Amino acid sequence: MDNFKIMDGAMGSELIRRGLSLPEHTWSADANINNPEMVRKIHMEYVDAGADYITANTFRTTPRAYKKTLLSDARVEAVETARVSLYKGVELAKDAARNSVEVIGSIAPLEDCYSPELFPGRDDVHGEFSQLGEWLTSAGVDILLLETMNNVAETEAALISIEKFGLPIWVSFVLKDHNYLLSGERISKAIERVNNYRVDCILLNCNPLARTQMAVENLISNCPHRWGVYPNLGIGEPSSDGHILHYEKMDYFLSTLDKIIGMGPFIIGACCGSSPKHIQGLNNLKYVLPS
Repeated sequence: MDNFKIMDGAMGSELIRRGLSLPEHTWSADANINNPEMVRKIHMEYVDAGADYITANTFRTTPRAYKKTLLSDARVEAVETARVSLYKGVELAKDAARNSVEVIGSIAPLEDCYSPELFPGRDDVHGEFSQLGEWLTSAGVDILLLETMNNVAETEAALISIEKFGLPIWVSFVLKDHNYLLSGERISKAIERVNNYRVDCILLNCNPLARTQMAVENLISNCPHRWGVYPNLGIGEPSSDGHILHYEKMDYFLSTLDKIIGMGPFIIGACCGSSPKHIQGLNNLKYVLPS
């Protein structure tokens, strides 16, 4: 039971907790350019807390997101700004990793991760996902992570687009309840479709603690891959802007993850609302569990 790995925790909500106001659309990506030392410091704190993997701050470094901001009305400028932000995000993570932990490149749904109905459609997204995969691979990440994926069609489109880069691929889903993705599609269906691709790990992220625990049995009963979880620490449904008013207590977080650890995950961590203290708690938990 002591052989599981530990992911880092939140970046966006942690930037907010430390006083930053994150803009709409690009959200935490803004900090890569305007507050890089804060991003680097948060990464380093997660490494020092015991994370085996840290996630580069690339969740919203997309041309689509930058095109929606006042920073750019021209597509060429939006693409270049997104590229610079993405490369800077990976650079900051690699600096913090100090060659001691692996760096994950995050790829999110192209629109709002909590709104599966906004998915642009299979035929419209392959170029965008391919571009993100190419940038992240060139920037030097170790793993490509499709995270907070909310529907099967977009997940498949992303997988088709990034398989060619040859890096390990992880896929993480956000849920409506313990049986269904936000899109209303069954977890079992999502995993069945993902099994057609070269995926190394399937995860659940940004789900409340109780939902995460309930969904794990669904996950592992259908999943032939390594698996993991990194839950949301907010009470209630996740906040679309990353602002969390009420947090779950540390002891509830650790007791829930302790139960999940007993089910044999490859990796655990935490999502929105978490901090380096939560990752330190998981690291401490790792060394008090019986082997």
